[in-house]
Amino acid sequence: MTIFMSIKGRLILAATVIMLLSALVLGGYSYQNQVRQLRHRFSDLAIHDHHLFETILQSDADGLRRALTGLSRLEPLLEPFARGDRSALLAAVQPVFTELKSQHHITHMYFISLDGEVFLRAHRPEQFGDRLERATYLRAAATRSTAHGLEMGRNFFSLRCVTPIYLHGTHIGYLEVAEEIDHIFEQMKHITGNDFGLFLPASYLESYDSALRPDAEGDFSLLYPTNRETFLLLADRLNGLLGRGLESFAVEPSRLAGQEYLIGVGPVRDAFDQTAGVLVTQRNITLLHDALWRGVVSSLAGFVAILVVGNALLYLSMRKSLNLFQSLHQHIRNVTQSWDSKARLQIDTRDEIGELATDLNRLQDEMQKMQTSLQQRASELAAANQELEAFGYSLSHDLRTPLAKIASAAEILRENYAASVDEDGQFLLTTICAGSEQMDRLIEAIMVLTKSTRKELALETVDLAALAREVAADCADTDPEERRVEFIAPDQVLVQGDTQLLRPVLSNLLENAWKYTREQSAPRVEFGVEERSGKQVFFVRDNGIGFDMHEAGKLFQPFQRLNNASGFAGTGIGLATVQKIVQRHGGRVWAKGKLGQGATFFFTLS
Repeated sequence: MTIFMSIKGRLILAATVIMLLSALVLGGYSYQNQVRQLRHRFSDLAIHDHHLFETILQSDADGLRRALTGLSRLEPLLEPFARGDRSALLAAVQPVFTELKSQHHITHMYFISLDGEVFLRAHRPEQFGDRLERATYLRAAATRSTAHGLEMGRNFFSLRCVTPIYLHGTHIGYLEVAEEIDHIFEQMKHITGNDFGLFLPASYLESYDSALRPDAEGDFSLLYPTNRETFLLLADRLNGLLGRGLESFAVEPSRLAGQEYLIGVGPVRDAFDQTAGVLVTQRNITLLHDALWRGVVSSLAGFVAILVVGNALLYLSMRKSLNLFQSLHQHIRNVTQSWDSKARLQIDTRDEIGELATDLNRLQDEMQKMQTSLQQRASELAAANQELEAFGYSLSHDLRTPLAKIASAAEILRENYAASVDEDGQFLLTTICAGSEQMDRLIEAIMVLTKSTRKELALETVDLAALAREVAADCADTDPEERRVEFIAPDQVLVQGDTQLLRPVLSNLLENAWKYTREQSAPRVEFGVEERSGKQVFFVRDNGIGFDMHEAGKLFQPFQRLNNASGFAGTGIGLATVQKIVQRHGGRVWAKGKLGQGATFFFTLS
């Protein structure tokens, strides 16, 4: 289905489509570029927040170290510990531990014997006698120096610091203080505005005899979240990201309840230098995202405004040319419908369309000259046709009448006065009769040729196969030797054509085939049709004397006969007539043959 649209309409449509596509492409590119910039801006979010976590953790570890330094110098604590007097040590340490808890984040205090057995827990005096295998204690015992690190306890995940203690230069044991790290996340949120949480893998928790029961989500458990509700809602989307966070730092966007978030993850290592969990940073970027969209929309609005103004200016600059083009189109239509070449276009532009209109005016000038010339030639052609009709009349009357008298007189002489004429006279009379008959056939052939070029086509449905069988029957009836010629034709071949003109085509081709098979012991003539490139091709084939393909150019020329046809009667006009009639039917005719092996004549019709 073809939809007509004017050039102005196509120009407006093309400008609109270009504008929309450009807006879409620019909008998409601008949005993606802004998103890339936003992500690049926060690409180190996890690393920066992890550094902040490590910095605060180290600061707290330094505070614990300073507290241990002060405690390890208090002889009122050291002496009962060295004597093994648990009650005296508890009485001495209680006011000190209470002050530390109130002024610092210290929540636990241990006195540990040289063999690693807990002598006193200041925070839980009733629990003692168990042996410690924590990394901070083991490292302090091995190095006889202060050690600190993150460790999983029975009831909390904490920062611990252990140092050896001495009394009068004698190593009497170890002192440990610890703090929970929940305040670190609150402190980080206060500094950055982001929310934080610590996700511990289930396998890590199972490796410790811990009574801690954090919120469990999938393969991870959540500790110390600064925004517990949001973290739990995001947790089911974070499993894949959390798995990556155990090994490296990563940042990904996420959307929840209409809010846009950037989630950063990174590994947290404990005192054993093992990955204990994943530090998760959650930053709400909804405001930034909205600002990004506003920027994109503003850019698009500006771009569309520029396009609209540009298209308007383009249309205004081309309006005259478009109007001229419409006038040009209408003018060409009027000229082709009425063939009035006198009207001219008024040109008010100097662009390519103006030049085209000028060329059209110039073309009309030439057309007017050609019309005058054609009218003159038409008059000459009409006169020539009248002369041709007169010539045809002369052939049919002025020439045929005296020729008939000559032929009749010669025939009467030969039949009635044969006894009075000697042998030479008989020969002359026979020659006159034969020449008259040949002259009559030649006149008839010229008349058919003339008629084939002048007669208007009366198209109708014609059965060429039936027509060929009629012509073949006539050939058999008029065969002077009464030969038995095998004739082959299909049952039916329907075409659109002029019956009065197509009959001479088949008559000439079949009569030639009949004639040139005279010397064959088993003569064979065939009319048929075949399909070539989706078009019907008709043919007449015989097994006669054939012809040399080098002489094929003479076949369809009037009064031209081939060398090997000199012994056969003919006018030399039949094939020229065939070609004229086939051409008038919009087809063409050609032949193939070989000396002594027959010939095939092909023709097509439109």
